[in-house]
Amino acid sequence: MRESVRPRKSTALLGIAWVAIFVLYLFVKPDTTVPIGTGLLINTAPAATVDETAGK
Repeated sequence: MRESVRPRKSTALLGIAWVAIFVLYLFVKPDTTVPIGTGLLINTAPAATVDETAGK
């Protein structure tokens, strides 16, 4: 007869670790994401403006 098919110990541990990391990610991921664009650049000045006033 055929032996029962069981995963090796290392394979089982790898699968358990993957599931644990995924569950942890679900708990700690941010609720909303910040869109990449002009929202992060509101309080900045262009480099040309800063360089022109620095020389005077």
